[in-house]
Amino acid sequence: MGREDFLRDFDVAQKKYPFLELEPTEFKAYPFKIEDDFEVTDHEGNHYGTFRASLHFPKTYPKGFPVMFDLSQNFPWEDDWHMSHKNGECCVCGVIEKEEVGQKGISVLEFIQKYVIPFYANQVYRESYGHYKNGEYAHYGEGVWEALEEEFNTKDRVKIRRLLGEMRTKRGRNDVCFCGSGKKYKKCHLLRIEIIETVIKRISIN
Repeated sequence: MGREDFLRDFDVAQKKYPFLELEPTEFKAYPFKIEDDFEVTDHEGNHYGTFRASLHFPKTYPKGFPVMFDLSQNFPWEDDWHMSHKNGECCVCGVIEKEEVGQKGISVLEFIQKYVIPFYANQVYRESYGHYKNGEYAHYGEGVWEALEEEFNTKDRVKIRRLLGEMRTKRGRNDVCFCGSGKKYKKCHLLRIEIIETVIKRISIN
């Protein structure tokens, strides 16, 4: 993992996006930085805009979730638009998905195609229609709660707190999962515990 893997995958991405540029960066935890003007088109090739962004990949590459900064400023740098008002850092997905993808790993090309292009496409859609095409997710602590509601398929936060308590109770791989799905623990939440624990550290849940 690291520089060799990143440079190999950068070359692959550059075949699809030939104007990708490697740039110097001062972020030690995210030493691999690229910039480009990313074009948003529909399936028929109609052009909806070109937006410049910088993408920062972690030293643990391909593990760890990359950080994206908007440089175009075509849209407001506001939390409501999923961009930091301070520096244009973009919130491209929910917190549980971020942890899950970061642990699994993601390549340069995958990140561009799965998160960068769709992020700007969603902004274009909102600018035209006043809302995001596939709904919206909250930020900060509320965003964590929203992710947990989706994870456990309930908006009852008392129940979620109870499930989180049960999650920490030792159980066998073949026991029924604590979430109530009826599946065996090994086939359900066993491999997701670390992800959920990492996420809930961001809010105060006793």
